[in-house]
Amino acid sequence: MDNKIFLFPLQNSVLFKKVTLPYHIFEERYRKMIRDACDQQIPVGIVNYHSSDMYGGEICVAGIPHILSEYPDGRMDIYITGTVKCQLVESVKEYPYKIYTYRPLREDMRADDTFDIELSSLQSFLEKWAIHFLPDPNQREAFVATLEEPEVLINYCAVFLVDEPRLKREIMEAGSLKEKIKILLHVMGPKEVSLGPFMPSLKF
Repeated sequence: MDNKIFLFPLQNSVLFKKVTLPYHIFEERYRKMIRDACDQQIPVGIVNYHSSDMYGGEICVAGIPHILSEYPDGRMDIYITGTVKCQLVESVKEYPYKIYTYRPLREDMRADDTFDIELSSLQSFLEKWAIHFLPDPNQREAFVATLEEPEVLINYCAVFLVDEPRLKREIMEAGSLKEKIKILLHVMGPKEVSLGPFMPSLKF
């Protein structure tokens, strides 16, 4: 199997396809991993940290990292946009960072008019979130424009409107748009999302 992936085990972080997330890298081994990934164009997968330190069979999303800034002490700020969903197969290297083989996983992300009401409601919730957390109008407009694609809308809802990492992973691992919507609506409603002590809650 030729597919290789570098692993970045983290607690409480879930990457989704077509979603961009920032990361701050401070450990020396992971700084090396990021540079190697950039140089070799090998994707980095965000996996849930296990005390067993074994990840065969895990499902994750990966992407090529991009370095935003580096500090004099070697720390770096990066971002990763999820491009491939995969299942880890076996370890091929453990030191100084983990490398696994993987098999890509396909998803049925077809959307038809039977999802229109649900997608419209979810977009409305996310646009309300953006009003409070993206105060810059241009940034907010650019973000909202990306939500026209159902897969992007669903995945950003999972990132920003779902609090529990276990539930985020459940949505990420689901194999179809229909299944993701079903889980997301079950998780989200009816409930309130707090926007802070001095802001109103989103109710849905």
